Amino acid sequence: MSELKGSMMMLKTPGGKGPPVKFTYKEMELMMATMPVDIIHFPDENGEIREDSITFTEVKTLSSTTLDALFEAWTQLKSIMTHHGPTLNKRWLKRTINQRKETLSKAWPGMPAMHRPDFEVLRKEQEGKTVTFARDSALRFPHINAQDLSQPKPLLLMFNSRSLNPPSTFTNADRDSIRVGIKSKMLVPKYLRGYAMYLNGEQTRETYGRLVSWKHDRRALLKCHHCIAPDPGMGLLILEIQRDVLQFLVRCGVAILHDMSLTDLIKPSSDSSGPQKTPCLEGNTLKILATEQESLTAHALEAPYRAPDAYDFARLGSLVDAKCQEANDHFLLLREDPGYFAELMHEECGHTLEAILNRHYDPRATRLSQASWNGAISRCCMNAYHDAFMWEAVSSLFNHLIATYTKQKAAIQPGQALPDAYVKAFSRLGYFLDCVIVGYLGALPEYMSAVPTFKKLITNKPYGEKYESYMEKKPGDYLYWLFTELVMSKDDKKKRICGLANILQEMETVITKDQEQKERLTWRLVKLISDVAVITEIQRHLDLSAVNDYQLSAFGDEENKSWMETRMASLLKIKDVFQEGTGLAAFVMDLRVFDYPSEKSRTAVNTAKMRSAEQALDLFWEKLNQHFVRKTGKTLKELEANKIQYRDMQRTPVWTDPRPCVKESKEDGKNMENLDVSVALRALEERTESTIDPSEPSTVRQKVKTRGSLVDDAQAEDHGPTPVTNQDSTAVESPRLSVKKKAFNTFAALFGKPLADKLPGELPWTDFKKAMVNVGFGAEKLQGSGWLFESDRRSIIFHEPHPESKLPMQWARRIARRLNRNFGWTADSFVLEDGKENGDGSLDAS
Repeated sequence: MSELKGSMMMLKTPGGKGPPVKFTYKEMELMMATMPVDIIHFPDENGEIREDSITFTEVKTLSSTTLDALFEAWTQLKSIMTHHGPTLNKRWLKRTINQRKETLSKAWPGMPAMHRPDFEVLRKEQEGKTVTFARDSALRFPHINAQDLSQPKPLLLMFNSRSLNPPSTFTNADRDSIRVGIKSKMLVPKYLRGYAMYLNGEQTRETYGRLVSWKHDRRALLKCHHCIAPDPGMGLLILEIQRDVLQFLVRCGVAILHDMSLTDLIKPSSDSSGPQKTPCLEGNTLKILATEQESLTAHALEAPYRAPDAYDFARLGSLVDAKCQEANDHFLLLREDPGYFAELMHEECGHTLEAILNRHYDPRATRLSQASWNGAISRCCMNAYHDAFMWEAVSSLFNHLIATYTKQKAAIQPGQALPDAYVKAFSRLGYFLDCVIVGYLGALPEYMSAVPTFKKLITNKPYGEKYESYMEKKPGDYLYWLFTELVMSKDDKKKRICGLANILQEMETVITKDQEQKERLTWRLVKLISDVAVITEIQRHLDLSAVNDYQLSAFGDEENKSWMETRMASLLKIKDVFQEGTGLAAFVMDLRVFDYPSEKSRTAVNTAKMRSAEQALDLFWEKLNQHFVRKTGKTLKELEANKIQYRDMQRTPVWTDPRPCVKESKEDGKNMENLDVSVALRALEERTESTIDPSEPSTVRQKVKTRGSLVDDAQAEDHGPTPVTNQDSTAVESPRLSVKKKAFNTFAALFGKPLADKLPGELPWTDFKKAMVNVGFGAEKLQGSGWLFESDRRSIIFHEPHPESKLPMQWARRIARRLNRNFGWTADSFVLEDGKENGDGSLDAS
């Protein structure tokens, strides 16, 4: 799974004549016991067979001197942190940024100033330019830079982790850190065949970095085969990196504690109290209170300076369940919420070929043809089906992997061949995730071609009613360069120079720090980045496990491909029908029929509008279902094959006046006549039976005002939540939750039960996060727009509004629907901690 691990082992004929012969993992396992080692060759990280470029004697001499210096520096660092850790921490935190940079420059002359200098080297290399700092140093030590280390925490984290843990702890992390240099071939380590260098798991100077011959110990050959031990050249490069990092930290310690010499620093001191754990966040993920928004960027910077984490199947399970639930809820909202359906259709129209090729496209004024609307319908619905099917498959595969791991746990030992059943389950999940990533990255240029800030940089080549988007190069635009690196690597993960996780993390850093860059992205593009980041996070955790690429090769892609085609057969049928077109454009071209004022207070007029919109949406899905029956002989539900978990549809009941003594006004009576549901629907259905002139303008629903009050005083008759005629039969009744006053107000507004006479126009996203934390959920920021809320084996994902962190009340209503659907929450589920609440839900003034 790891992108830095090699490919299949190869044999080379005596004398080097003829091409190398490839063998799979199982074939090599059978042959390795008796095969002459002289003909065995392992490809390097770029899949190439290399000739020896260094001798055994040279490696032995260089590794010995490097190890002496490495362990000497580690001993000195441990002593400094043991005897003077508290003093060092206090002095560093008291210094200004300029003072910190001055200290860093003394310890590392010529240190690059910017974050990720290896990315800068690669970008300049592609543009034919040179960098002003030492290229080789930037590629070897990308995290040694002034921008990151001048912040309060990173250097202290580095002091702490490198002093508390032996060098072997960081072997894989240090190897991964030089990825850009290795993959771009700007950093080429020496090579020596026939030996393995033991690093992982070795704790002492005598065992760490020792060379073992394949001839003398077949276990060394197996360790190379299992990607447990690197070849001597790569191992020597790792040792040099670790030596230089530890020596740098010692020099930093001397510079910070400048009133003492190194000799004095390694002696005990009166304030010594052992290695100090710095005031930092522990673990692999960032779980924070909503008020700590500023920590998001810091967390991305801190990760390379911590001790590496082990894989966490429990966390992955929570993340997978939340994404599966989100995809299912997205599809159900598309079926039951007319406003949500209209918003997505409006957004999808901007991604049609007609809109993209029109440089003056205005979603509020430009008229699109019926063919474009049909295409928008197909993509909107197909994307919903795709996500629901895909995440259901990921959840199923992951649960199967966990079940297999539980059964085979006793047989899973480091350095030994893993059970076939476990490797097969692992291989299937890994293959499926790779396919999903390719699909997401393939759609990225299309998404970007509809973004105004990127539109001019995308070339669109139409063929028929479809088109292909190509990203052109633009020197100097760093964010766009990151996108091009992301897209260009979609076909072969082994050729990804920067690595998906690194690129996504860098994107997160850029858009978090720079509001102008953040505003260049649309909500839909940020959502796509979030989906890719979740898949990448799952892959990253799988890479931390004991399975390597050689073992995965025992189960070929053909077998996995055959399984996937069988698993996704229903989805492929649905996709084929949508690609042919649905012919239902007439049902959606006038988006006014889906006007759904769920964010407003309940009145007779608003209730009629909501019921009319709901019935228009039901009519569309009924017609779509009939279309599939004609094409396939099966209903949509039959084709879905239980991949989507349906629940009772939420629908608005008939209006009942809460004040029966008040007579209906004449104006309301006129509005009710104009909004008669049966007449509107009958007219709509009759209109679809005739041919519509494409030249007629399509009317797009005007943007809903989100700031200030959305409620007219004259119409504010009932602030109750949107009634539900068919409550979710599967929802579990939730106990009443005791919350603080601000959280109580937030949940009241979400569920349409405000404490004032008027509903708010929008809710701050931070208020929603605080409210979720108040009821016991941890808030974890995912990359992109996603936030994972997790508590007591329950998890749910919501997306932060982009670019402004304000929740329009329509979004708030959808959040309330999902909370009700998944947790059984209603407006009556919350009470104030002090219990002072009136019967009508308002606060007691006393």
